[in-house]
Amino acid sequence: MSELDFTVQDEQCLKGTTVLLVEDEVRFSRILRRFLKLSGVSSIEAADGEQAIRILEEDDGDLVDAVLTDLKMPVVSGWELIAVLRECRPHLPVVAMSATDPPPALLGDVPLLNKPFLPEQLLETLAPLVRQSRQIRQRSRQQRADAAGVRSEARYQAFIAREERCRSGDLMATLLGYRASQRQRL
Repeated sequence: MSELDFTVQDEQCLKGTTVLLVEDEVRFSRILRRFLKLSGVSSIEAADGEQAIRILEEDDGDLVDAVLTDLKMPVVSGWELIAVLRECRPHLPVVAMSATDPPPALLGDVPLLNKPFLPEQLLETLAPLVRQSRQIRQRSRQQRADAAGVRSEARYQAFIAREERCRSGDLMATLLGYRASQRQRL
């Protein structure tokens, strides 16, 4: 598969995706926003990690598909944002960006794009993460639906059991009544 094919496939995967773009440099943010839009990706912008956290607090897990964050920012850094997301939203894909070379050990499994990077590098990095995140969210939705079905079935079974107990109670009452009537005959 050629690099161009891979990029086209990634673009298709990313269509309809929403990325939280956390970047304090307005010009770079604007360039990224335009490229994402051309690739069919919506973006929500935050100027720093604090604003990103506020945006994510409002998101119930359905709007933001991934986070693209600079590491060096005022107020709340990308490092701090990544730490918070690892703790609170471990399945939300995060891609870090930096103009300097941070120690890779600090990033763990978070991919790093060194600024400046090519738009194709962003797609190649982001697409598999979004694909995996979508699969996890789909499994989670399916598990919730399955659990709701099981709960519904359990409620139905409890209803049937109550009905059967009521019928059994009626039978016992009938038996006791029958025995009482038999004693009266004798």
